[in-house]
Amino acid sequence: MKVEHDGRVYVIDGERVVIYGGTLQFFRVPKRHWRDRLEKMKRHGLNIVDTYVVWNWHEPSKGELDFTGETTPERDMVGFLELVQELEMYAIVRPGPYICGEWRNGGIPDWLINEHPEILARGPDGALPRDIYYPPITYLHPTYLKAVSEWYEAVLPVIRDYLYTKGGPIISVSIDDEPSYWETIFQPFLTDYNDVVAKPGGLWEGWLRENYPLETLAERYGAEISDYGEVKPPTDPSEPLTKLLDWHHFKIWMTNHYVEILYDHLRRYVDVPISILDPYLLLAAWRHFYRYVRERNLDIHLWTEFWYSFYRSFDFKEDRLGHIYYKTGIYRFYQGKLGTPPLSIETQVSLAHTIEPDEAELLYALLPALGIHNINYYLYAGGENPEGYESHNGVTWDVYSPIGLDGSERPHVEPIRWLGEFLRGNPGFVESGLKPRVAFGSYEPYEPLAVWGLRGDLKESVNLNEYLLGERGLLTLLAMSNVPFDVLDLEEASVGEMLEYNQLWVYSLDFMARDVQDKLVEFIERGGNLVILPMLPYLDENMKPYSALADYLGVEVRIAEARDNFRLIPFVSVSSDGIDRMITRNVAREVRGGTPIAFADGKPVGALVRKGTGSAVVLGFRLQYFSSHHDLHRKFVDKLLSLQGVRRDFEVTDGDMIAIPRGNYLVLANPRGHRVFGKIRYNGLEVPRLMDGIEMRKRGVLFLPFGVRYGDVEVVYSTATVLSRDGDVLHLRNHLSGLSEVALRNVEDVRAVGGRIVDESLSGGVLTVLVEHEAGSFELEF
Repeated sequence: MKVEHDGRVYVIDGERVVIYGGTLQFFRVPKRHWRDRLEKMKRHGLNIVDTYVVWNWHEPSKGELDFTGETTPERDMVGFLELVQELEMYAIVRPGPYICGEWRNGGIPDWLINEHPEILARGPDGALPRDIYYPPITYLHPTYLKAVSEWYEAVLPVIRDYLYTKGGPIISVSIDDEPSYWETIFQPFLTDYNDVVAKPGGLWEGWLRENYPLETLAERYGAEISDYGEVKPPTDPSEPLTKLLDWHHFKIWMTNHYVEILYDHLRRYVDVPISILDPYLLLAAWRHFYRYVRERNLDIHLWTEFWYSFYRSFDFKEDRLGHIYYKTGIYRFYQGKLGTPPLSIETQVSLAHTIEPDEAELLYALLPALGIHNINYYLYAGGENPEGYESHNGVTWDVYSPIGLDGSERPHVEPIRWLGEFLRGNPGFVESGLKPRVAFGSYEPYEPLAVWGLRGDLKESVNLNEYLLGERGLLTLLAMSNVPFDVLDLEEASVGEMLEYNQLWVYSLDFMARDVQDKLVEFIERGGNLVILPMLPYLDENMKPYSALADYLGVEVRIAEARDNFRLIPFVSVSSDGIDRMITRNVAREVRGGTPIAFADGKPVGALVRKGTGSAVVLGFRLQYFSSHHDLHRKFVDKLLSLQGVRRDFEVTDGDMIAIPRGNYLVLANPRGHRVFGKIRYNGLEVPRLMDGIEMRKRGVLFLPFGVRYGDVEVVYSTATVLSRDGDVLHLRNHLSGLSEVALRNVEDVRAVGGRIVDESLSGGVLTVLVEHEAGSFELEF
């Protein structure tokens, strides 16, 4: 009995299994309801149950352990796992030691903290408040590691008995939960100044010794340094950005080393895949995790999550597209290098006042469209917090889960149900390739500066949330311009990998590492097409002068300081050939050199340069998404594609139909919610043929097959999602229109169930039928 994988899906005893699950926290649901909740989940099409195993719940007092419900029925982890197995579902367990989970201390026992307060992380001025809901702990404190070892030695033998390889349901065990210093990594000076970190000869000094010769360190910090002990952890934003970045990367290293220690514990007991969710709750920083586990040959599966609202109405509309394209792209980049299956272990189905089914569908369907076809929904079944274990949420822990505290089922179950049927019924979709023609280049050191809001002496603003990732960001503009894109790590990707794309977009601050600038030069020289904005770097990674890219291009972007005060930031009108007064934010810098392509106040602010066998578009302004009647920004994106000879793999006559090509499938989305109507061209076919166009009346997603075989029947194309085939019946879904057109090969006659055929044609052995139906599901019988 084995649990393996092929890099796309898990292979269980030779059977390829797409993970489609939900989180049920057995300790929050009365034991008498466990069966009901699990049976409902199974009816919804889920095959996996994910759950935490909570340290302070199973060991409420030191040495008093309960995994069988002797003290409280809801502590019966063993009984829960046996029920999962009885219902023929699989399980993923997450035994911490930290679980987050909106639970007391994130699962860390009070008795441990009270007995050993020295394990708590410290601020630069001493101890942090004890009454915060997730007290941060110094992971690498030896006292804490000893306690964790004892917890693992207690819980892992129980978990081992229920591994799939031992005849149980568990197919994966996860390390900790988002071990990102309890999110204090987002605040550069909040932690961690614990003695084991900051004392002379401590972890910080050791890390500096390992990573920098003294002379390099002195150059990097712009100070005379004769001994590593002189370099204290930074405590103030006035310190050099290089030192702040090193402090950030040091904390990432501590997390990595901690994860390695936990992994070594788990590997002694666990012979199914070991996984981890977002080790830092950052994105570009995944490169540090990838490098660490690769260098140490740690077989850890990197999983991710998607959350777009907390304690308010669910919010996933067009303005979120840039973020999800970016996050799925950078995740696929590292996960692909690790070679493990992509999985979103916490896909939001709760923690919202309400969840509208159409917005939920947009998020859930875009995940497989963008390459993450293994999905687990969190938190799937609502529950209650035992007294004394609540955190910041009181007694009830049902914040609009698909299955409510009372067992009721909420409306967003519907998109979960039909998407699961589609993934099961279309194994070819999982195998289909996702290879956009365009890539975005990510440079990791920009990420912490943006998170902290610290720019030092940089001329460019580090507000990347607005200018890059946010609702009006560049990446949303690309997505809404029908430019599907991958994401490359500019430090990790080779020039060869860059050249696999027709166009590479790069967002640049004042500095960029020498080797990255040199790579971009080689990329252009060898035929690559670069778009870089809103400036060219003139400093290297040590904040020393270096402008290889600008020198190679023969272009100067005039220095102008961006503003940070939101109320004082101007709007600037930029014009280009055929594009009049396109709005941009903050500053538009003059670009000297090349062929001017954009102007502001009579000065060139954008230029095209052809060098070697490639080209570069240099923009001195931020290109952002501003939805308007004139749609000038999307036209400008089209112009840049045209200037560099980039063509899409598809055509749509309505630009608000957002398409994502996936081999023999075209995913079609309506993210804005208003009615869209048009024709598409894909894989050499223009469709529809019997109708004037495809209608999408509201927000939602269709998975359209083009030349997909379902047994002996080929669906040449369909304007409805083909969910599955069952015998001589083809199950289809189109909830966005009342008309669907389906073209079939190897079929002579069909009958519609749940609708009626209002037109048909037979040509070249292809039977095309137009079906009128209620918005929803219908069937075709052969």
